[in-house]
Amino acid sequence: LAVGRISRDPSLDLGHRLDYVILQEECETPRALVRFIDFGKLSSAFIGPLNPGFCEVATHLGENWNKAIFSWMCINYKLDSIIHHPAFARTLPSPTQVLFTIMKYFKWAHVGIIASNEDIWMYTAKELATVLRNHGLPVGIVTSVHKGEKGIEDTWNKIKEVNDIKIVLLCMHSVLIGGQEQAALLTKALEMGLADGRYIFVPYDTLLYSLPYQNNSFSVFDNDSKLREAYDAVLTITLESGERTFYDAFREAKESGEIIRDLEATQVSPLFGTIYDAIYFMAMAMDSARRKGVRAAGANIAEHTKNFSFPGFSHRVETDSCGKGLNNYVILDTDGHGNQLFPTHLLDMSSGSVLSLGQAIHFPNEVPPKPDSSCWFDPDVLCTEG
Repeated sequence: LAVGRISRDPSLDLGHRLDYVILQEECETPRALVRFIDFGKLSSAFIGPLNPGFCEVATHLGENWNKAIFSWMCINYKLDSIIHHPAFARTLPSPTQVLFTIMKYFKWAHVGIIASNEDIWMYTAKELATVLRNHGLPVGIVTSVHKGEKGIEDTWNKIKEVNDIKIVLLCMHSVLIGGQEQAALLTKALEMGLADGRYIFVPYDTLLYSLPYQNNSFSVFDNDSKLREAYDAVLTITLESGERTFYDAFREAKESGEIIRDLEATQVSPLFGTIYDAIYFMAMAMDSARRKGVRAAGANIAEHTKNFSFPGFSHRVETDSCGKGLNNYVILDTDGHGNQLFPTHLLDMSSGSVLSLGQAIHFPNEVPPKPDSSCWFDPDVLCTEG
């Protein structure tokens, strides 16, 4: 869809005909890396990788091959250095920066991270912990979910053993788009009395796409009162929808005959929109390089991602004068009873500020976790005596 629309876009002058090849990334990180080395001959630029565990190596390879790497999944903040990694560009704002800004607003510093036991999520959790620790935040535990009900119970017991945790980051597929593991994890937290408001659970993967929340009910809550009650302790952070949601945009593309697969919008992961936007983002960079008289190929495409504004799949995509994404995020919350999510706060990426939208967060027992000392978020002050 993206390549078709790019080829018909009269505002873009790429100097090349764009085509794509889908490269199957292995699930295990070492094998994924070995396979990636073979991809060097297959394309002129990369949208990916999906596993944050080898982003740095992939970027080095990209530089060596003189090929740009466009990614929404890479976490390592060192990749943002244009001097050291000129071939790398982020297609979304840094997810850790989004998390850090929101944690600072609520003064929740003490973190626990739970990952699904798939490589891609375990490496996401490790990289996430490293970046948050580099921000000076106390990450008390990084663990993965073990198999079966007993395994899930053991995971929560490990979290309970660590003092002061306020926020638990869940690195796995969101239950709202079919993540069974997250459903089981949250239900078990409720059964163990841990969804009582002492922790805030934050899904990580919703940061990577625009979850449709306007006028949308989530059927996963309909026949599952336990999950609905457990989700009251969850705050969902996602890309702000524009005038229309991902589902609206998908239905429009189907109605216009651009998408011919017989799929309902609700059967498609909103990550579809993120991938579409990443491909368009790369085309914009090629166009920008050409306009500046630079050859639109190789690593130098990644350096031409500044001051963009273009219509993404379901919302506008913009970057600032440094090439950083300006997409806004919203914090979504349930009311503890129904099957809808409501926006409570807006994260304005251009100013880095969090704004209340007038709808209060519904905390379990109506009490938020006690805030941590603001010294955790001040780079010039050392936290002492606990």
